[in-house]
Amino acid sequence: MTMKGYGHRWLLLLPFLWQIAAVPFVNDVAWRPLSLPFPMMWQLVGIVITTIVIATVFRLDERLEGGEQDISSGRSEDRHP
Repeated sequence: MTMKGYGHRWLLLLPFLWQIAAVPFVNDVAWRPLSLPFPMMWQLVGIVITTIVIATVFRLDERLEGGEQDISSGRSEDRHP
């Protein structure tokens, strides 16, 4: 696997930054959406964001690797008939 065309994997940093880097800013917010503490809501939304980012990276990887051949068997992998 070469790294050419895999720049979209940098998107995987977004969930990390969402969950770790923003905590000091989020921890002091007093707003309570849906009667939940704001940091809890932040984490819940972060789970949804993470799922979307991982699905997007997966789809982009599938699109890039769709034309490659399986080296061990010498045939093209077609997972989606």
